[in-house]
Amino acid sequence: MHIHAAHTASTPINPMVFGNFLEHLGANIYGGVWAQILLNPNLEAAGENGKTPPDWEMVGTAVWQEGGYLSPRCVRLMPAGSDGALMQTIYLPIQRTGRYTGALYLRAPEAPGRIVVTLTRAAAPAGPPLAQATLAAERTTWRKLAFPLVVAPRALAKGEAVRFQIAHRDGGPVDVDQVELTPDDNLLGYDPEIVRLSRALQVPVLRWPGGNFSSGYHWQDALGMRERRPTDRNAAWGGVEPNSFGINEYIRFCRLLHAQYQITVNAGDGTPEEAAAWVQYCNSMPRNRFGQMRAANGSPEPYDVKLWEVGNELYGGWQIGHTDAAGNADRYLRFRDAMRQADPDIALIATGKGDEFTTEGLQRDLDWNARLLRATQARGPLPDYLSLHPLVPMPYDLANAPYADRYASVMAFPEFLDARMLPALAQQIVSIEGPAAKTRLAVTEWGIIYGGEKYGESPNPENLCGAIFNALMLNTLLRHSDWVTLANVTGLMHGGGIKKRQGVVYVDPQDWTQQLYTTARPHTPVETVTDGPGSDVPARGFLPAATGVPDVDVFAALTADGRRLVVFAVNRHRTEERPLRLDVDGFDAASLSATLLTASDPQAGNSIDAPDAVAPRPFSTPAWPPAPGAEWQVSLPSHSLVVLTLSHR
Repeated sequence: MHIHAAHTASTPINPMVFGNFLEHLGANIYGGVWAQILLNPNLEAAGENGKTPPDWEMVGTAVWQEGGYLSPRCVRLMPAGSDGALMQTIYLPIQRTGRYTGALYLRAPEAPGRIVVTLTRAAAPAGPPLAQATLAAERTTWRKLAFPLVVAPRALAKGEAVRFQIAHRDGGPVDVDQVELTPDDNLLGYDPEIVRLSRALQVPVLRWPGGNFSSGYHWQDALGMRERRPTDRNAAWGGVEPNSFGINEYIRFCRLLHAQYQITVNAGDGTPEEAAAWVQYCNSMPRNRFGQMRAANGSPEPYDVKLWEVGNELYGGWQIGHTDAAGNADRYLRFRDAMRQADPDIALIATGKGDEFTTEGLQRDLDWNARLLRATQARGPLPDYLSLHPLVPMPYDLANAPYADRYASVMAFPEFLDARMLPALAQQIVSIEGPAAKTRLAVTEWGIIYGGEKYGESPNPENLCGAIFNALMLNTLLRHSDWVTLANVTGLMHGGGIKKRQGVVYVDPQDWTQQLYTTARPHTPVETVTDGPGSDVPARGFLPAATGVPDVDVFAALTADGRRLVVFAVNRHRTEERPLRLDVDGFDAASLSATLLTASDPQAGNSIDAPDAVAPRPFSTPAWPPAPGAEWQVSLPSHSLVVLTLSHR
């Protein structure tokens, strides 16, 4: 590897290429970022039929009925036998705190009654309550009651399931609604461990609320006091959406992380008018209707959200409101005009296409993008960004291929992106917009994603393979810093991000890769020439062929102050180490330090019981600078990332 540090790229790296992505999917928000523990706290159905509110259990004389507090339904606990109960199995962050605050609404429709709220072990025998509170319902009108629940130290094991139960104690029937349980150490309503780990990532920009979720999301449902917010169906991913986490909560979360905002508007079943109203809510002074609405919700000053994405994967049949290329172009123009009328200074990301990788598929990507770019050129202004989602579902149609083939195809994909896809998209933009082209590429979702059976036996974002793939992808995106100026890895809380399982928070190996790159702060790419072994990888299933795939992929850059030269070296070979010989000119370095991310097995990952099984560690290297006439050499372990930092004399 020969680094010519004086030969620098003309375009520096935009730090927003290290962006992240948060979606209302699984336990990303509820059971994740949001500290409140109970699912479906409003006890609503969101279009689902049945006799029990989703995510809850009811026993005995409990009845799910009409007439909730500011919501359609509630649960009535009847006095017959005093055996009516409402329950949910939960996990407490007991390793962090034993103190919790509950809150609910009660009323006594006939005569005063009492309930008891308990926490017990979910596994039999449950034993005595871990914590308990008795509450009285004395009015026929709804009343909010808060109560403490304190679990004694060492009374519960980390990751142990707990039964949260509300049961009738005595007296008349009691109606229950709007039930919450929050750890007392929450940070403004957010999980403090997730805030800490997200800050460690140094996320420059956070995309929200989706993803597929955005194509059915109506932002005004998540405004005002939580009790007044409707519970919707999560049409993209299933289950209920209580709307506890909306635009105001997202803004506060970004501020905790010191991250810029990036909002995806609903261009699926939404309207340009709805999107424009959202822009006004975020950016206008409290002089018009939506600025006044934001001020009434506690924020007189505008949020000043400048980055807006118009739709998500509108080409896909899985997407609410999907359309064809002509429909996407027309839709973008209508949304653009409405949103820019609300705020002419915003930057817009149009729904581009970059999700097919065969020769025929890449042509379909280009055809879609050409229709959009030509339409906007005819009715300018052009989009600031064109989105693409080069996601690799694994194993998908390679489930029956040997593991070695699956691994090789996944690890070769960044080379295809580097050599073929990104140059083709950039060339297309120039051919339509001319040499002074304005539009840039925004890779607003990328990574390995779930794609069928044998997922756990394949390279996936939750194991070391995800971390190595992540490094190869980042090297590729950074090499194209003149065109790729925004990217959002999938994702902050899903894919290979932060995990919160059974109340325990830890990170996947991929999260470490992202952190190693952001904290290194590469700024100015420098010329790097490498020479070493590689291989050709044939096309397999939906993954393309790639020729001359080097075993070791390298990217180098100077920091903004020019005092450090950072080298990211990735050995993608599955089983063999590779010797790395390094020489540098144009940078007078006095010292070198190195960090290694690897494990003995590329399928290794982290877990509740072994949260640091795969984590960075110092890497021993020869001293720098080498003696005159000597050669500096180190051996890169198989399936590894090594970050070398040379410091200026």
